[in-house]
Amino acid sequence: MSRATVAPKPVTAASVITLLDAIERHGLGASAAIAFRSALRRKGIEADAAGGLQALDTLMDEIAEAEPERADARAALLRSAWGELLP
Repeated sequence: MSRATVAPKPVTAASVITLLDAIERHGLGASAAIAFRSALRRKGIEADAAGGLQALDTLMDEIAEAEPERADARAALLRSAWGELLP
């Protein structure tokens, strides 16, 4: 039996928002939040590999539009996690 190559699923704003919610719920210094930040970083790397800066920009825009009142705080978390990927 051969293994089929499965293309990775694209990173969605919903998947990133789930991680941001978890980080916000636990607080930045909590062990769980550190693990979620690591997962958030991986999502950024995956998005960058799939679509480059345009994919990251699109995700950040969609996340900001989803909850405008939390946009600034979430953008700061994303910049922190994805800093080396952003200009």
